[in-house]
Amino acid sequence: MRTKPILKVIATFAFLSTLFISPLIIKAQSGDKTLETGMVNASINEKNELVIIPSKTSSKTDFDFFNGSWDVNNRQLKGRLQNSNEWITFPAKNEVTIILRGTGNTDRYYSKRNGQDFEGATLRLFDPKTKLWSLYWSDSINGVLNTPMVGSFDGNIGRFYANDTFNGKDVIEVFKWDKTDPDNPVWSQALSTDNGKTWEWNWYMYFKKIRNEMKDPELSENQNIKVLELRNYIIKPGKRDDFIKYFEKHFITSQNILGGYVLGQFRIKDADSQFLWFRGYNDMAARSVYLPEFYRKSRVWKTFGPGANTLLDDSDDVYLLRPLAGIDGANEQSKGINTNDFAKHKGIVVIDYYTANEGGLDQLISLYKSKYAPLLQTAGIKNNTLWVSELSQNDFPALPAKQEKNLLVAITFYNDEADYNSKLKLVGTDVIQSEMKKFIRDKHTMIVYPTTKSFGEATY
Repeated sequence: MRTKPILKVIATFAFLSTLFISPLIIKAQSGDKTLETGMVNASINEKNELVIIPSKTSSKTDFDFFNGSWDVNNRQLKGRLQNSNEWITFPAKNEVTIILRGTGNTDRYYSKRNGQDFEGATLRLFDPKTKLWSLYWSDSINGVLNTPMVGSFDGNIGRFYANDTFNGKDVIEVFKWDKTDPDNPVWSQALSTDNGKTWEWNWYMYFKKIRNEMKDPELSENQNIKVLELRNYIIKPGKRDDFIKYFEKHFITSQNILGGYVLGQFRIKDADSQFLWFRGYNDMAARSVYLPEFYRKSRVWKTFGPGANTLLDDSDDVYLLRPLAGIDGANEQSKGINTNDFAKHKGIVVIDYYTANEGGLDQLISLYKSKYAPLLQTAGIKNNTLWVSELSQNDFPALPAKQEKNLLVAITFYNDEADYNSKLKLVGTDVIQSEMKKFIRDKHTMIVYPTTKSFGEATY
């Protein structure tokens, strides 16, 4: 067997980790020390070399479930390849981020070792040519990027292999992922001294997804949005709730990963057949990359897009916007609107659409910022952003969008309708009825309610 010297670092870390921990010692439970026969999608050839092949289902989306924050319960065999039955348990935290537009991910692993902070990190990369994943580990003790564990997922089970040495013995190491329950996946590690015929399992990590109730748990944080789509769908009669469940199950995480950030999804008051959602992009260039990637290439859309379309009567009522300013009038065009500006709000959203007379948009914006915005602030309305049409070419005509040059849109968050009505009375409408009115050709208001409690508690 060919042994890669750098993998000795992994074996060293595995041994050191039992020395640095001073937690509870317990007896092994039935099934903890499992001897699993054979290898899956891997073998030893006639030259005694480890050969790894991808599964038929191997995909760059295999680790999408892992994006986010996790609590980890570790169970580690105290003595490896010693017929040990004693296990060490300790907690940890894990933070995972999708990178390279879904082609890889990184995680940061935190725990305490003998009262001292310990940090590990993994870089996972998918090779679209070989259809294999490579998993590189490093940690705060050794500070080097180790030789990768290589393999793939076959359905919900992933296996990743490497040659190694442990206590002077040539071994094959395996990582096994079980994502049958994607909110509670299990990672395990084993060593084999007989070319993969039998395995001693020595470490289990039981992950639990951390969900923040103050925001959409699937939202990609800290993204600057310079392009926003307000997408108003007409749903087939009686099917709106079915569509919402379908959308939230399949089209939030999958879009966030590729850079089309789902900022909120809503029921529209007095419109039982309509569904509104916000999708944001870093800029128009990012939108140009995202749309063909998601709608023409992604497995998610190919698999679930037809089902969504069967519930729709129309999906072409879309406004394409760019941020103009916050309520304080500060110019936001250069830095955009952060996704957290949407995620932190839990109540209803009020969208005011102003269509200016020809040539009157600049005057309307000026009056809004100089006279109307101060009234909003005085009434305690501070969660307000302004938008105008993004007039750059829509280079994905399969998804049409409205780009009205005389449009001003105000998006404002309130606790509920009572809050909205009471504050609107404090504002009054004198400015709208007098000075601003002469620049407005049309105005209409839409009140929308978040569809899920992860975004807001209100329902309609």
